[in-house]
Amino acid sequence: MAALSPPGSDEVLIKKEISPQKLPNDEITFVGRGRKTVDAGQIKARFKFLGVTTDWKRFTKISELRNDIEHYSTTLHRDAIRGMITDTFVIVRDFMTDELGKDAKNELGVSAWSTLLSVSDVFAKERKDCQQKLSTIDWQSVELAAAILDIVCNECGSQLIVPLGADREAGILCRSCDEVESFESCAERSLSEHLGWQNHYSLKDGGDEVLITCPFCSLESYVVEEQACAICGESSEHTCGMCGCTIATSELNDGSLCGYCDHMMNKDD
Repeated sequence: MAALSPPGSDEVLIKKEISPQKLPNDEITFVGRGRKTVDAGQIKARFKFLGVTTDWKRFTKISELRNDIEHYSTTLHRDAIRGMITDTFVIVRDFMTDELGKDAKNELGVSAWSTLLSVSDVFAKERKDCQQKLSTIDWQSVELAAAILDIVCNECGSQLIVPLGADREAGILCRSCDEVESFESCAERSLSEHLGWQNHYSLKDGGDEVLITCPFCSLESYVVEEQACAICGESSEHTCGMCGCTIATSELNDGSLCGYCDHMMNKDD
């Protein structure tokens, strides 16, 4: 954002405090004040306003790790940290190329670029191998198959996850710390991370949830678009058997009636 700041504005776009200033021609401009720079939330807001894009999902993971290391300590495995370095490399490379129109290798220098590239290449190959192994499993749900590819170890945070057996019921294994996680646990966790943000924005915009608690197994694993639970495989009736109307997402249950018809039936009893 410093590069995008107008000349003479004291790098206004990266400053936390901004003040109006009157120019000799009576036009109003804004300049930066002080030495405090914007935080992550302000950067995101200003990027959005300026039409600048970046991978915020990767950025958030990196930011959380950075805060742990700076203020406390981290329990993440070295492979998890290597993954974060790879994410950093991807963000820097893509941002410099796509947004700044510059060559990252030239800007960072050969030494720094070579170090980032070596860590990234090795880790990327290992992760690709893990993802290929995960892709051989029949997860019996399109959304779950996509979600599981992004799962990280619940114990050490590593992205190097492989299936424990030939089918999904065997669960998963962390190749970094050997932590084993059951199918139900890893499936519910990966779906929540993969679709949870969609729930937030859908509800915020007045829409319906895309992932809900399954009426049959009570896990957070019923994929509304697939009309089935990604874990137990059960499917709710989406059309009321009495009035023929579509059952609202919030009213999906293990029966065949919408909320109103179910209420009327119970009322008659």
